[in-house]
Amino acid sequence: MKRLFGVLIVAGIAMAGCKKKEGEAGGGSGSGSGSAIVVGSGSGSGAAPVADGPKCPAGNLLVDAACKPVITPAQVAAVAQQQTRLDDLAKLLDQASTIAAPLELLSAITQLDEWKKLSAASDKLKVVEDVVVVLGEAVKQLHALQAGLKDGAARLGNIKGELDTILKDTGAAKKIEDVRATVTKEVHAAIDSLSHEAVATIQKVILPVKTQLEDVSDLVIGACAISKLQGGSDQLKTLCGKAKEVFTTANAFLKDFEKRPAEMIASLTTQLEGQLGELIDTQEKALMVAAQQAVNDALKLPAVGSGSGSGSGSGSAAEAPGSGSAH
Repeated sequence: MKRLFGVLIVAGIAMAGCKKKEGEAGGGSGSGSGSAIVVGSGSGSGAAPVADGPKCPAGNLLVDAACKPVITPAQVAAVAQQQTRLDDLAKLLDQASTIAAPLELLSAITQLDEWKKLSAASDKLKVVEDVVVVLGEAVKQLHALQAGLKDGAARLGNIKGELDTILKDTGAAKKIEDVRATVTKEVHAAIDSLSHEAVATIQKVILPVKTQLEDVSDLVIGACAISKLQGGSDQLKTLCGKAKEVFTTANAFLKDFEKRPAEMIASLTTQLEGQLGELIDTQEKALMVAAQQAVNDALKLPAVGSGSGSGSGSGSAAEAPGSGSAH
């Protein structure tokens, strides 16, 4: 009996030991499971802000990971104003047909036998054929400028849309670096193309056509008068009858247009740099100054200096909201 009682005691102790080990193992597993849930929960809550981005008030950008007001209604309005200026100038160039009209007239006149005889007798009249070539290049260039203006207006429309969205959006804020890259890309595309076309227009249209068209109009009208006295053909009389009106209209167009390409570039570079400020990178600002200088060189104007549009733009940029954070 005693022996049986001893066996039972030993068995009880062994079972108690097994239960204790099972309890320890179960407790460890439960603790590990709980820890995994905590870590998983923490990881999930941390990923959401990264995916969605910090929320900022409308008009704010992330500058050094902090929300800062950068975009203003004045910036959107300034870009919209420049876009309208480009659109208006493009519409004005619908009147470029006034330059094509003298080209068509002179081309027709110089093909007539009567004109060829007059031209052979006067070296001065031979210049008319040279003017025909100049006018042909001028018409092509005006069309190229018009295409550049339309493209530039579309680029500014993209910038306006980007800024307007940020001005109204209260969702996840964008980094200033990302917005600067977008704005700079569009500004560069617009100004690079427009400054090139403005310089070409000055060189191929404004400078040569203005003086030559005035001179050739006097020559043609004078030659027409001589031909009339000599009993010229009806075809020549018809063409000569149109000459005065055609040349007068073309000269009036050039007088109104001649300053517009240079004014367009000056206004565009000054206002965009002045209003957008830190949203345009430093390299692009230097290119904007170079674009303005290229136009000045074409017109033989003074170099861009501290008192120029570029200097004014830089001053305005310093006053733009949040500009201090860019440095």
